[in-house]
Amino acid sequence: MRTLILTCHTGDGHDSAARAIAREYEARGWEYVIADPIGIPTKYGSRFVCSFYNGMIRRTPKAFGVIYNSGHAFSKVRMASPVYAMIRTNLRKLDRFVRKGNFDSVICTHVFGMEAMKGLRRHKEIDLPTFGVFTDYITHPYTRTGMTGYFLPHKGIEADALRKGLEKQKLFYTGIPVDRKFAGELSREDARKYLGISPNKKIVLIMTGGVGCQTMGSLAEKVARAVNPADTQVYVLCGRNEKLAQKIQKDCEELPVFTVPFTKEVHYYMKAADVMLSKAGGLSTTEAAVAGVALVHLKTIPGCESANAKFFAAMGMSRAASTEKQAVQEVLSLLNDPEACQKMRETQRREINPHAARLIADAVARAVEKPKTRNTGTG
Repeated sequence: MRTLILTCHTGDGHDSAARAIAREYEARGWEYVIADPIGIPTKYGSRFVCSFYNGMIRRTPKAFGVIYNSGHAFSKVRMASPVYAMIRTNLRKLDRFVRKGNFDSVICTHVFGMEAMKGLRRHKEIDLPTFGVFTDYITHPYTRTGMTGYFLPHKGIEADALRKGLEKQKLFYTGIPVDRKFAGELSREDARKYLGISPNKKIVLIMTGGVGCQTMGSLAEKVARAVNPADTQVYVLCGRNEKLAQKIQKDCEELPVFTVPFTKEVHYYMKAADVMLSKAGGLSTTEAAVAGVALVHLKTIPGCESANAKFFAAMGMSRAASTEKQAVQEVLSLLNDPEACQKMRETQRREINPHAARLIADAVARAVEKPKTRNTGTG
């Protein structure tokens, strides 16, 4: 097995999914290459797209919602996406990269990769088993990309996928791939001991996303003022947003608030927490469910994240808040209701598959071994 894994550095979610699949490949002794389809033809294009996206998510998430929802409108009338138009101009370089890599399959954790492979399959006659990974609990715009198959996060979005033109026989209900460390048997006590966190206090974990969403910053102070400082501490994971961390430290100087810069030990903080408050990113939400932490969603980014929060709340895997005031109330409610937290964790275990990367690798291997039947989904 030698697979090309195409991702895009817009936030950390798509990269995290790619890395989770890569870890599964490593465990099996299979080969892989992770690449950005926009960065292959031109690194400057990738830098521009990622900088534009990350800046919008940090400062003006509502603008992203407008762009995202307009994509659905264009997709309905089957107009080619702007990304596809951009990628088509560089198909020659993409074609050389894929052929030189001698890959026998492709996995795309971002729609940009799906669009790139659609162009290669259509115009360069590359016919490799090619799969798309959905990293949100909704079907994105421009997903009719002619993939061999699509890995969906949950059976519950099947109706949406069919409504948007995907073929049922191409749908695989694997879940979203997350690193196996989130599913590890790490106790709350051991996680806290590793992090140096008090074993006797209640812990609220606030996640701002890999880019450090600015709109989450004011929540730390509001949560900290609402809880009892004698028995509760608030930890804020600020991602790569150093300015956000500095602002929180200044605003919460006298409060039980601790900021954490970008870290690869997120699973320890999730395992250590009593309640987690987060924007509803598809990957971070799935990681929290796999880790088993009571979850409150604040819908900071309209579009895909609003859909994630709605899906999780409807299933009983989180509580969704539409305002900061409501988010604080939900955090306090869960902190004081261990039974509700336990019920939520049980629902998360029942509904979210922690072994999605394994199922994805199995499906890709079957497609490579049996090319004549590779378009048949397993459901």
